[in-house]
Amino acid sequence: MLALSTHLEGRSVRKLNDCGESYRETSAIRTSAFMIEQMQPLESWTVPNLFEQAVSRTPEATAIVDLETGREYTYAELDAETAAIASWFAEQGIGKGDRVAICLKNRPEHILTVLATQRIGAIAVPFNFRLAPEGIRYTLEHCRPAAFVYGPAVEATVRTLRPDLDVPIETYVTVATDPPSFATPFERLPDEKVGEMDVRVDPEDTSVILYSSGTTGRPKGIEINHAASAARPVINTIGQRFRLQTECMVGVMPLYHTVGLHGVVLTMVALSGTVLTLHDFEPEAVLDAIDEHGVTALHEAPTIFRALVDSPACNRTDAESIRVLTYSGAPMESPLLSEVIDAFDPAFVSNQYGCTEAFGPLGQIDLQDPDTAEPATDPTWTGPTNIMQQTRIVDSERKDPDAVLESGMHGELLISTASPTIFSGYWNDSEETESAVRDGWFFTGDMAYRTPDGNTVITGRVDDMIISGGENIYPAALEDVLSAHPAVASAAVVGTPDDRWGEVPKAYIVRADPVTADELDEWCLNRPDLAEFKRPREYEFVTNLPRNPSGKIKRYELHDSDNE
Repeated sequence: MLALSTHLEGRSVRKLNDCGESYRETSAIRTSAFMIEQMQPLESWTVPNLFEQAVSRTPEATAIVDLETGREYTYAELDAETAAIASWFAEQGIGKGDRVAICLKNRPEHILTVLATQRIGAIAVPFNFRLAPEGIRYTLEHCRPAAFVYGPAVEATVRTLRPDLDVPIETYVTVATDPPSFATPFERLPDEKVGEMDVRVDPEDTSVILYSSGTTGRPKGIEINHAASAARPVINTIGQRFRLQTECMVGVMPLYHTVGLHGVVLTMVALSGTVLTLHDFEPEAVLDAIDEHGVTALHEAPTIFRALVDSPACNRTDAESIRVLTYSGAPMESPLLSEVIDAFDPAFVSNQYGCTEAFGPLGQIDLQDPDTAEPATDPTWTGPTNIMQQTRIVDSERKDPDAVLESGMHGELLISTASPTIFSGYWNDSEETESAVRDGWFFTGDMAYRTPDGNTVITGRVDDMIISGGENIYPAALEDVLSAHPAVASAAVVGTPDDRWGEVPKAYIVRADPVTADELDEWCLNRPDLAEFKRPREYEFVTNLPRNPSGKIKRYELHDSDNE
């Protein structure tokens, strides 16, 4: 396996030293200038403030390029169009605190709608267009929107659900080519403001509601206020070493996900950067965009990176423009991480841990620092706590935020609610909010331990932990061992009932090459870092693992298949 540190001797160093400046120094200087320019405390920002800064700073800079249609928007054009749409929403009676549901692919209309809602104090509620009809019904009836903007992917479902929805949605807008009579075509929305908007948007006002992926049950509506929505891209800018007015990203991660919305779109807005929208993920389209548009950063799930490096087009892609590479949503197996680094040769790599509730409190793997190069080959290693964040690891059984554990001890990861990126609560669910937030700390439900030098290692979910004969087994550690086998493409481990031990590990394996259960068992037995009792007692070979859009394994589906 190619260690990350070997890249310090190659092209990455040239990227760091272009124009006689190191990447770290250049980024730090430009980021500092950006922070000074704002001249206001982070907690007082709003998304409209962030957007207004970009418009006034670089009105003619390119904000959006739609890779499917070729349509481009400068920041001045984006300002005019979102103002027009916002004024039209206001004319429909939509105002501060009203929800605007959005069910669209990654296309300019999605970004326009989000920014328009922010201007009038309405709440954007983007959600997954791949949901089953009952999932769409649940989301709409739970958030109770005043308006619903949707696309062709759910056109038939909307027509079917609309007559008996338990929510009176007054305004429907569609980007479909054959719109129904009850919906306004997006293309017919006004190009100019149809009235004046005099709305005060405060930092504590809710900016967006993002629905959880539902890997453990029914999705929760995660409220994020304007201060947190503006802070997320700013902190992302600092943590990822981004530069002002030079960045370009492809919008592959869905905009109903905090990475797509805050980590890509609003981060580019904060920097006067460019977002390339891609309606449907095609590896070749992303790779072509890197060459044609000079993409500087990629933030994707490991499954997306797998598709990119497997594409024949990857071999002909000149990735010289790529400086920053971030992955999140799930661990990336070490062999894949090496392939990705070899293909794109980034100057900075980040395994960014985070959740919709908090956004990236952990994770900086810096290729400029040889001390972090080797640990970075461990897919569960996420680095230190990021700037302006505070975390701790506590006893997962006591649920006491003061029961802090010593380094090396496994416990539940907590994030301080004083973090500027933290969520406000769960929409219409005070019970869940009170369960998750206690005494100024958000209980993430993630298991982790701290190394002596302050780095954090994620070992799985509290609910995923397997208790076998009174011993704790962490699926993530076992999955890492299995994924290191050259014939294993990916692995997932869950607990399965056992009369003697209570639970034992069961492994689901996606093969890269032929391999048997006996061979994998021998592999586990010969690993010095894996106790014998922790090895799987059963192996099932599958063609793929169920994942949500951010790449996380839907373990409940594996549990359900065991119980059928």
